[in-house]
Amino acid sequence: MHQILKHMRGFSAALCILILCLPAAHAQIVYREVVATGNGGDPSAAMIDAIENAIGQVGGMKMSSATSMSMSEVTRGNSTTLEQDFKQNIERLTRGVVKSYSVLESGTSPGSGRSFVKIKAVIPTYKASEQLKRLKLAVMPLTVVGSASSKPDAANFAESVSAALEAYLTQTRKFAMIDRRYSDSSNRELARVNSRNAPIEETVKVGMRVGADYIVLAALKEFAAQQVQQQRVTGRVVSRLSAPVSIDVRVLDIATGQIKFAQTYVNPGRLHSNMSLSQYAADIGSDIGQVINMAIYPIAVVSANAGQVTLNQGGDTVQVGRVYRLVSLGQNLIDPYTKESLGQEEKEVARVEVTSVTDRTATAKVVTGSLPATVKPGSVLARVLPDDPNMALNVQVSLPTLPGTGNSVGAGKSKSKDDEDW
Repeated sequence: MHQILKHMRGFSAALCILILCLPAAHAQIVYREVVATGNGGDPSAAMIDAIENAIGQVGGMKMSSATSMSMSEVTRGNSTTLEQDFKQNIERLTRGVVKSYSVLESGTSPGSGRSFVKIKAVIPTYKASEQLKRLKLAVMPLTVVGSASSKPDAANFAESVSAALEAYLTQTRKFAMIDRRYSDSSNRELARVNSRNAPIEETVKVGMRVGADYIVLAALKEFAAQQVQQQRVTGRVVSRLSAPVSIDVRVLDIATGQIKFAQTYVNPGRLHSNMSLSQYAADIGSDIGQVINMAIYPIAVVSANAGQVTLNQGGDTVQVGRVYRLVSLGQNLIDPYTKESLGQEEKEVARVEVTSVTDRTATAKVVTGSLPATVKPGSVLARVLPDDPNMALNVQVSLPTLPGTGNSVGAGKSKSKDDEDW
């Protein structure tokens, strides 16, 4: 019961944080005022052309050919002018795509004899969230392959790992996370807002979907959960759950298909007596997420004062009591063969223990070593110490240096989790 209440409190806190952050970050409807000119055989045709040109300037919301044909049918073969009756027809047939408009100029072009209309129109459009300026990342559902595919609990275990991995990367607040696990549900909802009865403020969302820059692919290839008997020194025999796991992880660049990150995660699966399979899966997802995040955006010290430092990461991705190595960045290192950057030289200057965590930052106290009196944000990084020396993480990485990270991981490296430069 204590654990249930603990998780409920954590969920409630996370939900409150989400609600507080939404007003400042979510996408919104904005109204753009544009000027456009149209030409046609008569004033009504010129008006239709002008409206289509106005909508085209906004982008993301194009008038369908069916709507254009409907307007043409209404205005064809009569003496329609640019007066109020025509305006009402246009607003009705465009379903509010044109919120309002006014005619600035109209007439007949000299020489051609064709009609022209110049209008000023107000058109609603969808302003994307500021978070989409981040690196866009999507976690694909884990697949179950090899010997794991014959295990009855493997599919549920893989889903739990996938959910935890996605949650970890989302909570780092470093990526624009693009959903690929529940896209069918969101597509159905998008189809509803695209119905003819939906208000324009809803329909402008259509066509705003964005693609990911990178996708995370993972395959559970080994999984065997079983109860094993262990004899204590007292002679007492206890039963514990054993679940060895092997997961292949890749991060692909969508544009080129290049493998930017390759990892084989191996865990012997010696679970504590009170640990469930779902918690075990959640820990694995978080651990893989931490490796991916730290490879691209290592945790950085943003301020230091009187034996205390502030780290630029918080939420569930940083735990109170966790110890980190603080390394000072030096000169840039170049691979003599590939001529590519290997990252910056690192020198351990201190170790810190996390004392408190907020949704965006963490505070830690210096337990060994010392820091300079002034620390430039990003010049000192926090490197993770391994929790379990028996857990191997074989990794190959080829990731770019991102602005402000002070980090570039060289290509073709193969390392274990115990290695310092991860």
